[in-house]
Amino acid sequence: MSMNLIYTNCFILFVTLLNLPVFGQSNAVYPDQFGAYFNNMYLVSPAYVPTDTKMNLNFAYKNRTGALNKIATFNFAFTRVLNNAKPNNHLVRLYFYNEKDGPYIHRTRGYINYAYKIKLGSELFLSSGIAIGVAQTAFTAPSSTANGNSIAPDASIGLSLNFKKLEAGFSVNQLLNSVVNPVVAPIEYKRYYNAYIQYTFKLSPFVDLKSGMLWRALPSYSDDINIFGMLGYKDVISAGTCYKYNKSFSFIVSTKLHVGKESILLSFIYNTPFFSKLPAWTDSVEINGGYTFY
Repeated sequence: MSMNLIYTNCFILFVTLLNLPVFGQSNAVYPDQFGAYFNNMYLVSPAYVPTDTKMNLNFAYKNRTGALNKIATFNFAFTRVLNNAKPNNHLVRLYFYNEKDGPYIHRTRGYINYAYKIKLGSELFLSSGIAIGVAQTAFTAPSSTANGNSIAPDASIGLSLNFKKLEAGFSVNQLLNSVVNPVVAPIEYKRYYNAYIQYTFKLSPFVDLKSGMLWRALPSYSDDINIFGMLGYKDVISAGTCYKYNKSFSFIVSTKLHVGKESILLSFIYNTPFFSKLPAWTDSVEINGGYTFY
């Protein structure tokens, strides 16, 4: 049996196990999710506005291991918060996202994101946001008859609420329910929903515990339910885990270097199939990074 055939069979099995369809066969497409999703909250909701931030650069890279090492996900974002020192402020963000599903399938997205944050009380803030862009699916198989490329409009909207150390939000993603036909069978960017909550506990003057949950309601597949906890010391180093119900268990280590009004974040994540229905060879590694100017 050739290596290409082995790889193809492994990939088909992996996708079947990962999506766990509940309504029969579906061509619905949803973005891959990072193990440390809380490092990339703009992918969760377009209403997310980072606190006390003037400018921010973020990236995340995820790669499968073993037989699936040709599957990778990458995103990059530039965020600018206007009037960040005032109670009400505006946010403008550009972000790019790409999924490589093996050597022949690429799913690329690009968006422009606007959000507005207003002060409702002494420590209560409400933000709303919208992201508009395009989603591309491209097939580049060795046979020219199997090649195809389709681009569709895409959008998302969201609301977020902040009160002291508590943050909660809701978003509607792939709002337009776009359908494309890159080769033969149609592919649907079907609408789905995110709801999240995060809270930071102050355990001592130097130690805190950041925790949260994200629920992704996926109409065509089993929902994603994520729960995380990160124990941090002086906002310099942190470690913790994130569990995606029946799909993965992630180990996370992060460090943040502060220099004046700037900081640099670097996170390493190892996503395992522990406590899930997936086989052992479906693990992956991630690197998240960020530069913030306050």
